[in-house]
Amino acid sequence: MSFVSQQSEFQFEAAQTDGYQRWTELRRAAAVELAKRCNMPLGHPVEVWLRGGVRLRGVLRLKEELLFTEDDQLNKLEFVVDGVPFTMDHLDSCVRTDA
Repeated sequence: MSFVSQQSEFQFEAAQTDGYQRWTELRRAAAVELAKRCNMPLGHPVEVWLRGGVRLRGVLRLKEELLFTEDDQLNKLEFVVDGVPFTMDHLDSCVRTDA
């Protein structure tokens, strides 16, 4: 009897779905939910104006994709457009350009 088959807590030999695929699906769904809560068009071309008159054009992304966030930390999230990171505190406007 192998060590793996002696495990009672985990069923390593059972047929399972691809864990990485499920994990990426959860991340994608969390990003969509986050976009709705922030009113930010993640994954779409945008024109962003930051404080100080800086204009960015490109696809809006999260700097780090998170599975879960607290509502009180949404202003601390970092977004990226055209390789430039910024937070909601630095944002003057964000307009989706493909709609």
